[in-house]
Amino acid sequence: MLRLLAVCTLLTVALSKAVDSDFDWKNILKEQGFSEEDIEGFAQNEREAKVELEQEEAKDEDDITWDEAKGYEECEEFMWWKKAGKEDWADKKKEWAANNEMEDEEDKDDEYEVDQYKFGGNKKKGKSCPKPKSLAEVCEDNECPPFEEVAVSGCGFEARKILAANWTVTKLDVSDMKKGDQSAFWRLFKYISGANDQGAKIAMTVPVITKWYMDEEYELVGAEMAFYIPSAFQANPPAPSDPLVRVERWDDAITYDRAFGGNREDEEFYVKQFKMLYKALAKEDITPYSQMSITAGFTRPGWGRQRKEVMLVDAGSM
Repeated sequence: MLRLLAVCTLLTVALSKAVDSDFDWKNILKEQGFSEEDIEGFAQNEREAKVELEQEEAKDEDDITWDEAKGYEECEEFMWWKKAGKEDWADKKKEWAANNEMEDEEDKDDEYEVDQYKFGGNKKKGKSCPKPKSLAEVCEDNECPPFEEVAVSGCGFEARKILAANWTVTKLDVSDMKKGDQSAFWRLFKYISGANDQGAKIAMTVPVITKWYMDEEYELVGAEMAFYIPSAFQANPPAPSDPLVRVERWDDAITYDRAFGGNREDEEFYVKQFKMLYKALAKEDITPYSQMSITAGFTRPGWGRQRKEVMLVDAGSM
């Protein structure tokens, strides 16, 4: 189990690494073979998305509780803020406020650069853990895979039945994680951008998921990134032009997840989330499949309120 948790230090949402923020994203799209027309289309989407983001940020996050945002009630033993003394909690809030102010100043100093790189996420990596965007809000804005809520007792996790559907999938080279993330993402992005036998422009869906596979010794042996194919193409998914990309039909599966907001990418945080998920499931005598872990990104990294999840699949679904 300890080795399995150690493997989770590698598990970050691939989309956040899809574009290196040291370069202009338009030039990267050119390097990836996209036409000027495609790039202008992306730029227009950026402008429209920026307006939507401004409208979203005007909403009051207090209208929804933490439990509603996450999709489950947190376990009391995971509520470290209740264990902390009043002075410790006050100091922590001051620390978060100072970090936020510092990040705001950095944005003011480099406002143009931040705007230029929102295609791949900005540079902010705050250490706090903001409230996640609720799944209902996410799936209202973007198409999500069909699922049913699974009623379970317990705390610290949410259970869903992900219904059978077609996904587009590609392998991720784990020998070079950063390059592997980037390459896998671009292959899938090109598929939905027209690199298929129908020349179809396919809408981006959420989440972007990465499956991480371990052997019996919990050594990482491989990974795959996947996009859900939207309902408009489910009956007849376009065949990928790239031989490294394929379409797969995934059966129904019961999954368990923990959700969080913010732009946390540090290894320690992901390890902690997986560890708490295992503990929460063990309390309910639920056995997940131990040779595959999943990370899922439901929102664009660095762009507005975030929702990320760590997920495990029920052993009975494998």
